[in-house]
Formats: sequence, structure tokens, C-alpha cells
Amino acid sequence: MCEPKESSQLTAWMFSLSELALCRARANRVARKTLASGSAGESSSTPADETTSTASSSKSSSNFPVESFARNFVARRHEYEKEEEGPWETTDGNPFVNPDEEELLVSFYASKLPSLIGPMAQLPRLRRESKVPATAAMLLRRFYLSNSVLVHDPKVIMVAAAFLAAKVEDAMTDVRYLEEGTNLMNAPVTSAEIIPAEINLLSGVNFELFCFHPYKAVLSITEDMRTYLKSEKGKVLVKFANGKDRPIVGQDLKPMHDAAQAIVNDVIVSDIPLLYPPGQVGLAALMVANEEQQGKEDIPTIDMLGYLSQRFEDADLEGMTLVLDEICKVLRELKEGKHGCANHEVDMQALKGIHKKLKKCRHWGAKDKKKKRKKDKEGDEPSAKKAKTSTE
Repeated sequence: MCEPKESSQLTAWMFSLSELALCRARANRVARKTLASGSAGESSSTPADETTSTASSSKSSSNFPVESFARNFVARRHEYEKEEEGPWETTDGNPFVNPDEEELLVSFYASKLPSLIGPMAQLPRLRRESKVPATAAMLLRRFYLSNSVLVHDPKVIMVAAAFLAAKVEDAMTDVRYLEEGTNLMNAPVTSAEIIPAEINLLSGVNFELFCFHPYKAVLSITEDMRTYLKSEKGKVLVKFANGKDRPIVGQDLKPMHDAAQAIVNDVIVSDIPLLYPPGQVGLAALMVANEEQQGKEDIPTIDMLGYLSQRFEDADLEGMTLVLDEICKVLRELKEGKHGCANHEVDMQALKGIHKKLKKCRHWGAKDKKKKRKKDKEGDEPSAKKAKTSTE
């Protein structure tokens, strides 16, 4: 089993805020230039870029290349920044969606994953551990750092991410259940769409599928505190709002643990897993959850910094505190809908506007529209045949 510190998640899929923005800007730029030129099947990357895959076979991308340049973005960042911006309108004069609008759409679909698969899935057959939607959301976000919703349908990629994540986390499901689950969510995606999209997804994340999440850190640290805070050194780190001076018991830490898990539920659908390691996020989630317990009757408040200084004596506590303070600030902002967390404060009117704009400039779905128009033109004859058949 791969250790988190040796995984591609920490060595290749960690970014700064500016790098995330640049990746998304390039994904949008590549799609706009490719769509404007009509050069399907031609990769925008140079031959030296070994992380770009071959052309896709998906119906949604129709021979457009699947990109994975984000995997190697830092090494070639300066080269990418010199690229021409490309057109902002289609040949029909319709404006393309911009990177910020794309990010809002991806965040929206990421937030729907726990309803499709996971502990809270609408379809009972799709109920799995929390790590499955967490892995799916991370794969979805990695994919759209190199690719655009202009070329790849985010709804279909979302379902493909759920299907792939179930395999990665040894919690496999039948693709037909996912099709049924999307029907329950009033966002139908067929099995015929999911399978090709899964192939695109694999290519877009460079076939790097291991994902680590803060859930395990939250549980491990809580278990360690439950034992350590009963020791002579640990007792002094515990305070009760009602002034009680008693030993801590097993259930005392449950409110903090549950609150931290709720924070992580927001984390997994946001950008945070692309910005900070899961262990640090889990610890920060416990610190924020601990703050939320202050003043509650018969619920302990823990001196978290004291705990860290005693349990990690050889660590750079000052540096660790600075990082944790930064992450804690970010976690508190999730309930405001920041950092790509679409679990809160979603502007549905803005999303509807973006969807409407996307319909006029996307590549996927174009063939379906043409077929529909053709059927409408030939509508009289089929209607007559149908009427005749019904009378027989």
C-alpha cells in the first residue's frame, strides 16, 4: 500500500491558489482555441508534453484530445503562460464560458456526488463509505484542471468519477445502478455514456488514482486524544465549561469528532484537497470543531496546541501552527461557499445563466441537437405512421 507522503497526490497533485487558477485558465484556453479552429483530434500540447493523452473516443468529446497537463504544470508553467489567449466567441458569435464560470459548474457537480454515491446516496444500492464520494470528487477536480466543460460534459464525467472511485476504493457497483441513481436525481446519464467517459477520466488524471482523505486523520487523532487526555500530562489540557474537574470519558470527544467529520464533508467537494495534505486538513478540522464546542455544557474544550506540543515534541511547532492557522481560516470560510464548496451559498440563478451560456458554445451535445432538428423537420411523416399504427 502506498504511503500518503510517497503518493502522486502529494508529489504531483498539490497546487497553490495561483496555480489552480492558471491550470483552469489554460484548460479553458485550449478548449476555446480547439473549438474555434475546428481541429478535432489534434492535441494542443507540444510533443514534449508526455502527459497529454491520445484522442478521446467518447461521444461527448468526439475525437477531441483529453489533456492531463496539470500533472506536470509547475515544470512547464512559464511556457504555458506565453501562449496566445485565443478567441472568446464561437464562429456564430456566441461567447464562450470563462474559467470562473467553468469552476462554478465543476463545483456544483462535485457537490452532487455524495447524493449519487456514498453514505447519503439517494439510491440505497449506491450507499458506500465516505471515502468513495471523496475520491470521486478529487478525480473530477483533477480532470477539470486540464480539461474543459466546453468539450467534456461535467454531468457525465461526474458519474464516471463515481463509477471509477467505487473501483479504486474496493466498493464496486454495477454501472446500471449509477444510471438508476442519476434518474432519481433527475439528471439521467446512460451506461453507454458512462463507460467512454471513464476512459477519458482515466487519461485526464494520468491514470493516478490513489487518493487520501482527511477522514482517517480525524479518526486517528481523536482516538489518540481519547487515550492521551486521560494521562497525567494530558489531563491539564482538558477544560469543561461548567467548571467540572473530571477525567475525560470516551463519549466526551464525540461532538468534536462529529463536527470535524461534517467539516470534512464540505472539504472533499471543494478545492482544499488540491491545496493541502489530508493529515493537516484533518487536524485543522478538529481544531475548528474544538472551537465550536466552547461554552457548551458538559462538553470538553481541548488545548489543541498544547496537545500538539506534547505529542510532537520534535516537530517545528511554530511552522506547524502557521500552516494550521491558515487552513483553519480556509475551513471556516467553507460555509460561505468559498474555495469551491458548493454545499453552501450556491447562486442557482448564476448557475442557470452559465448553463444557458454553455449550451450555445459547447461541443458535446451538438450532434444530438442536429438529430433532433432533423426529426422535427421530418415530424409530419413519422407522426402519420405512428397514428396509423395506433389505430391498427
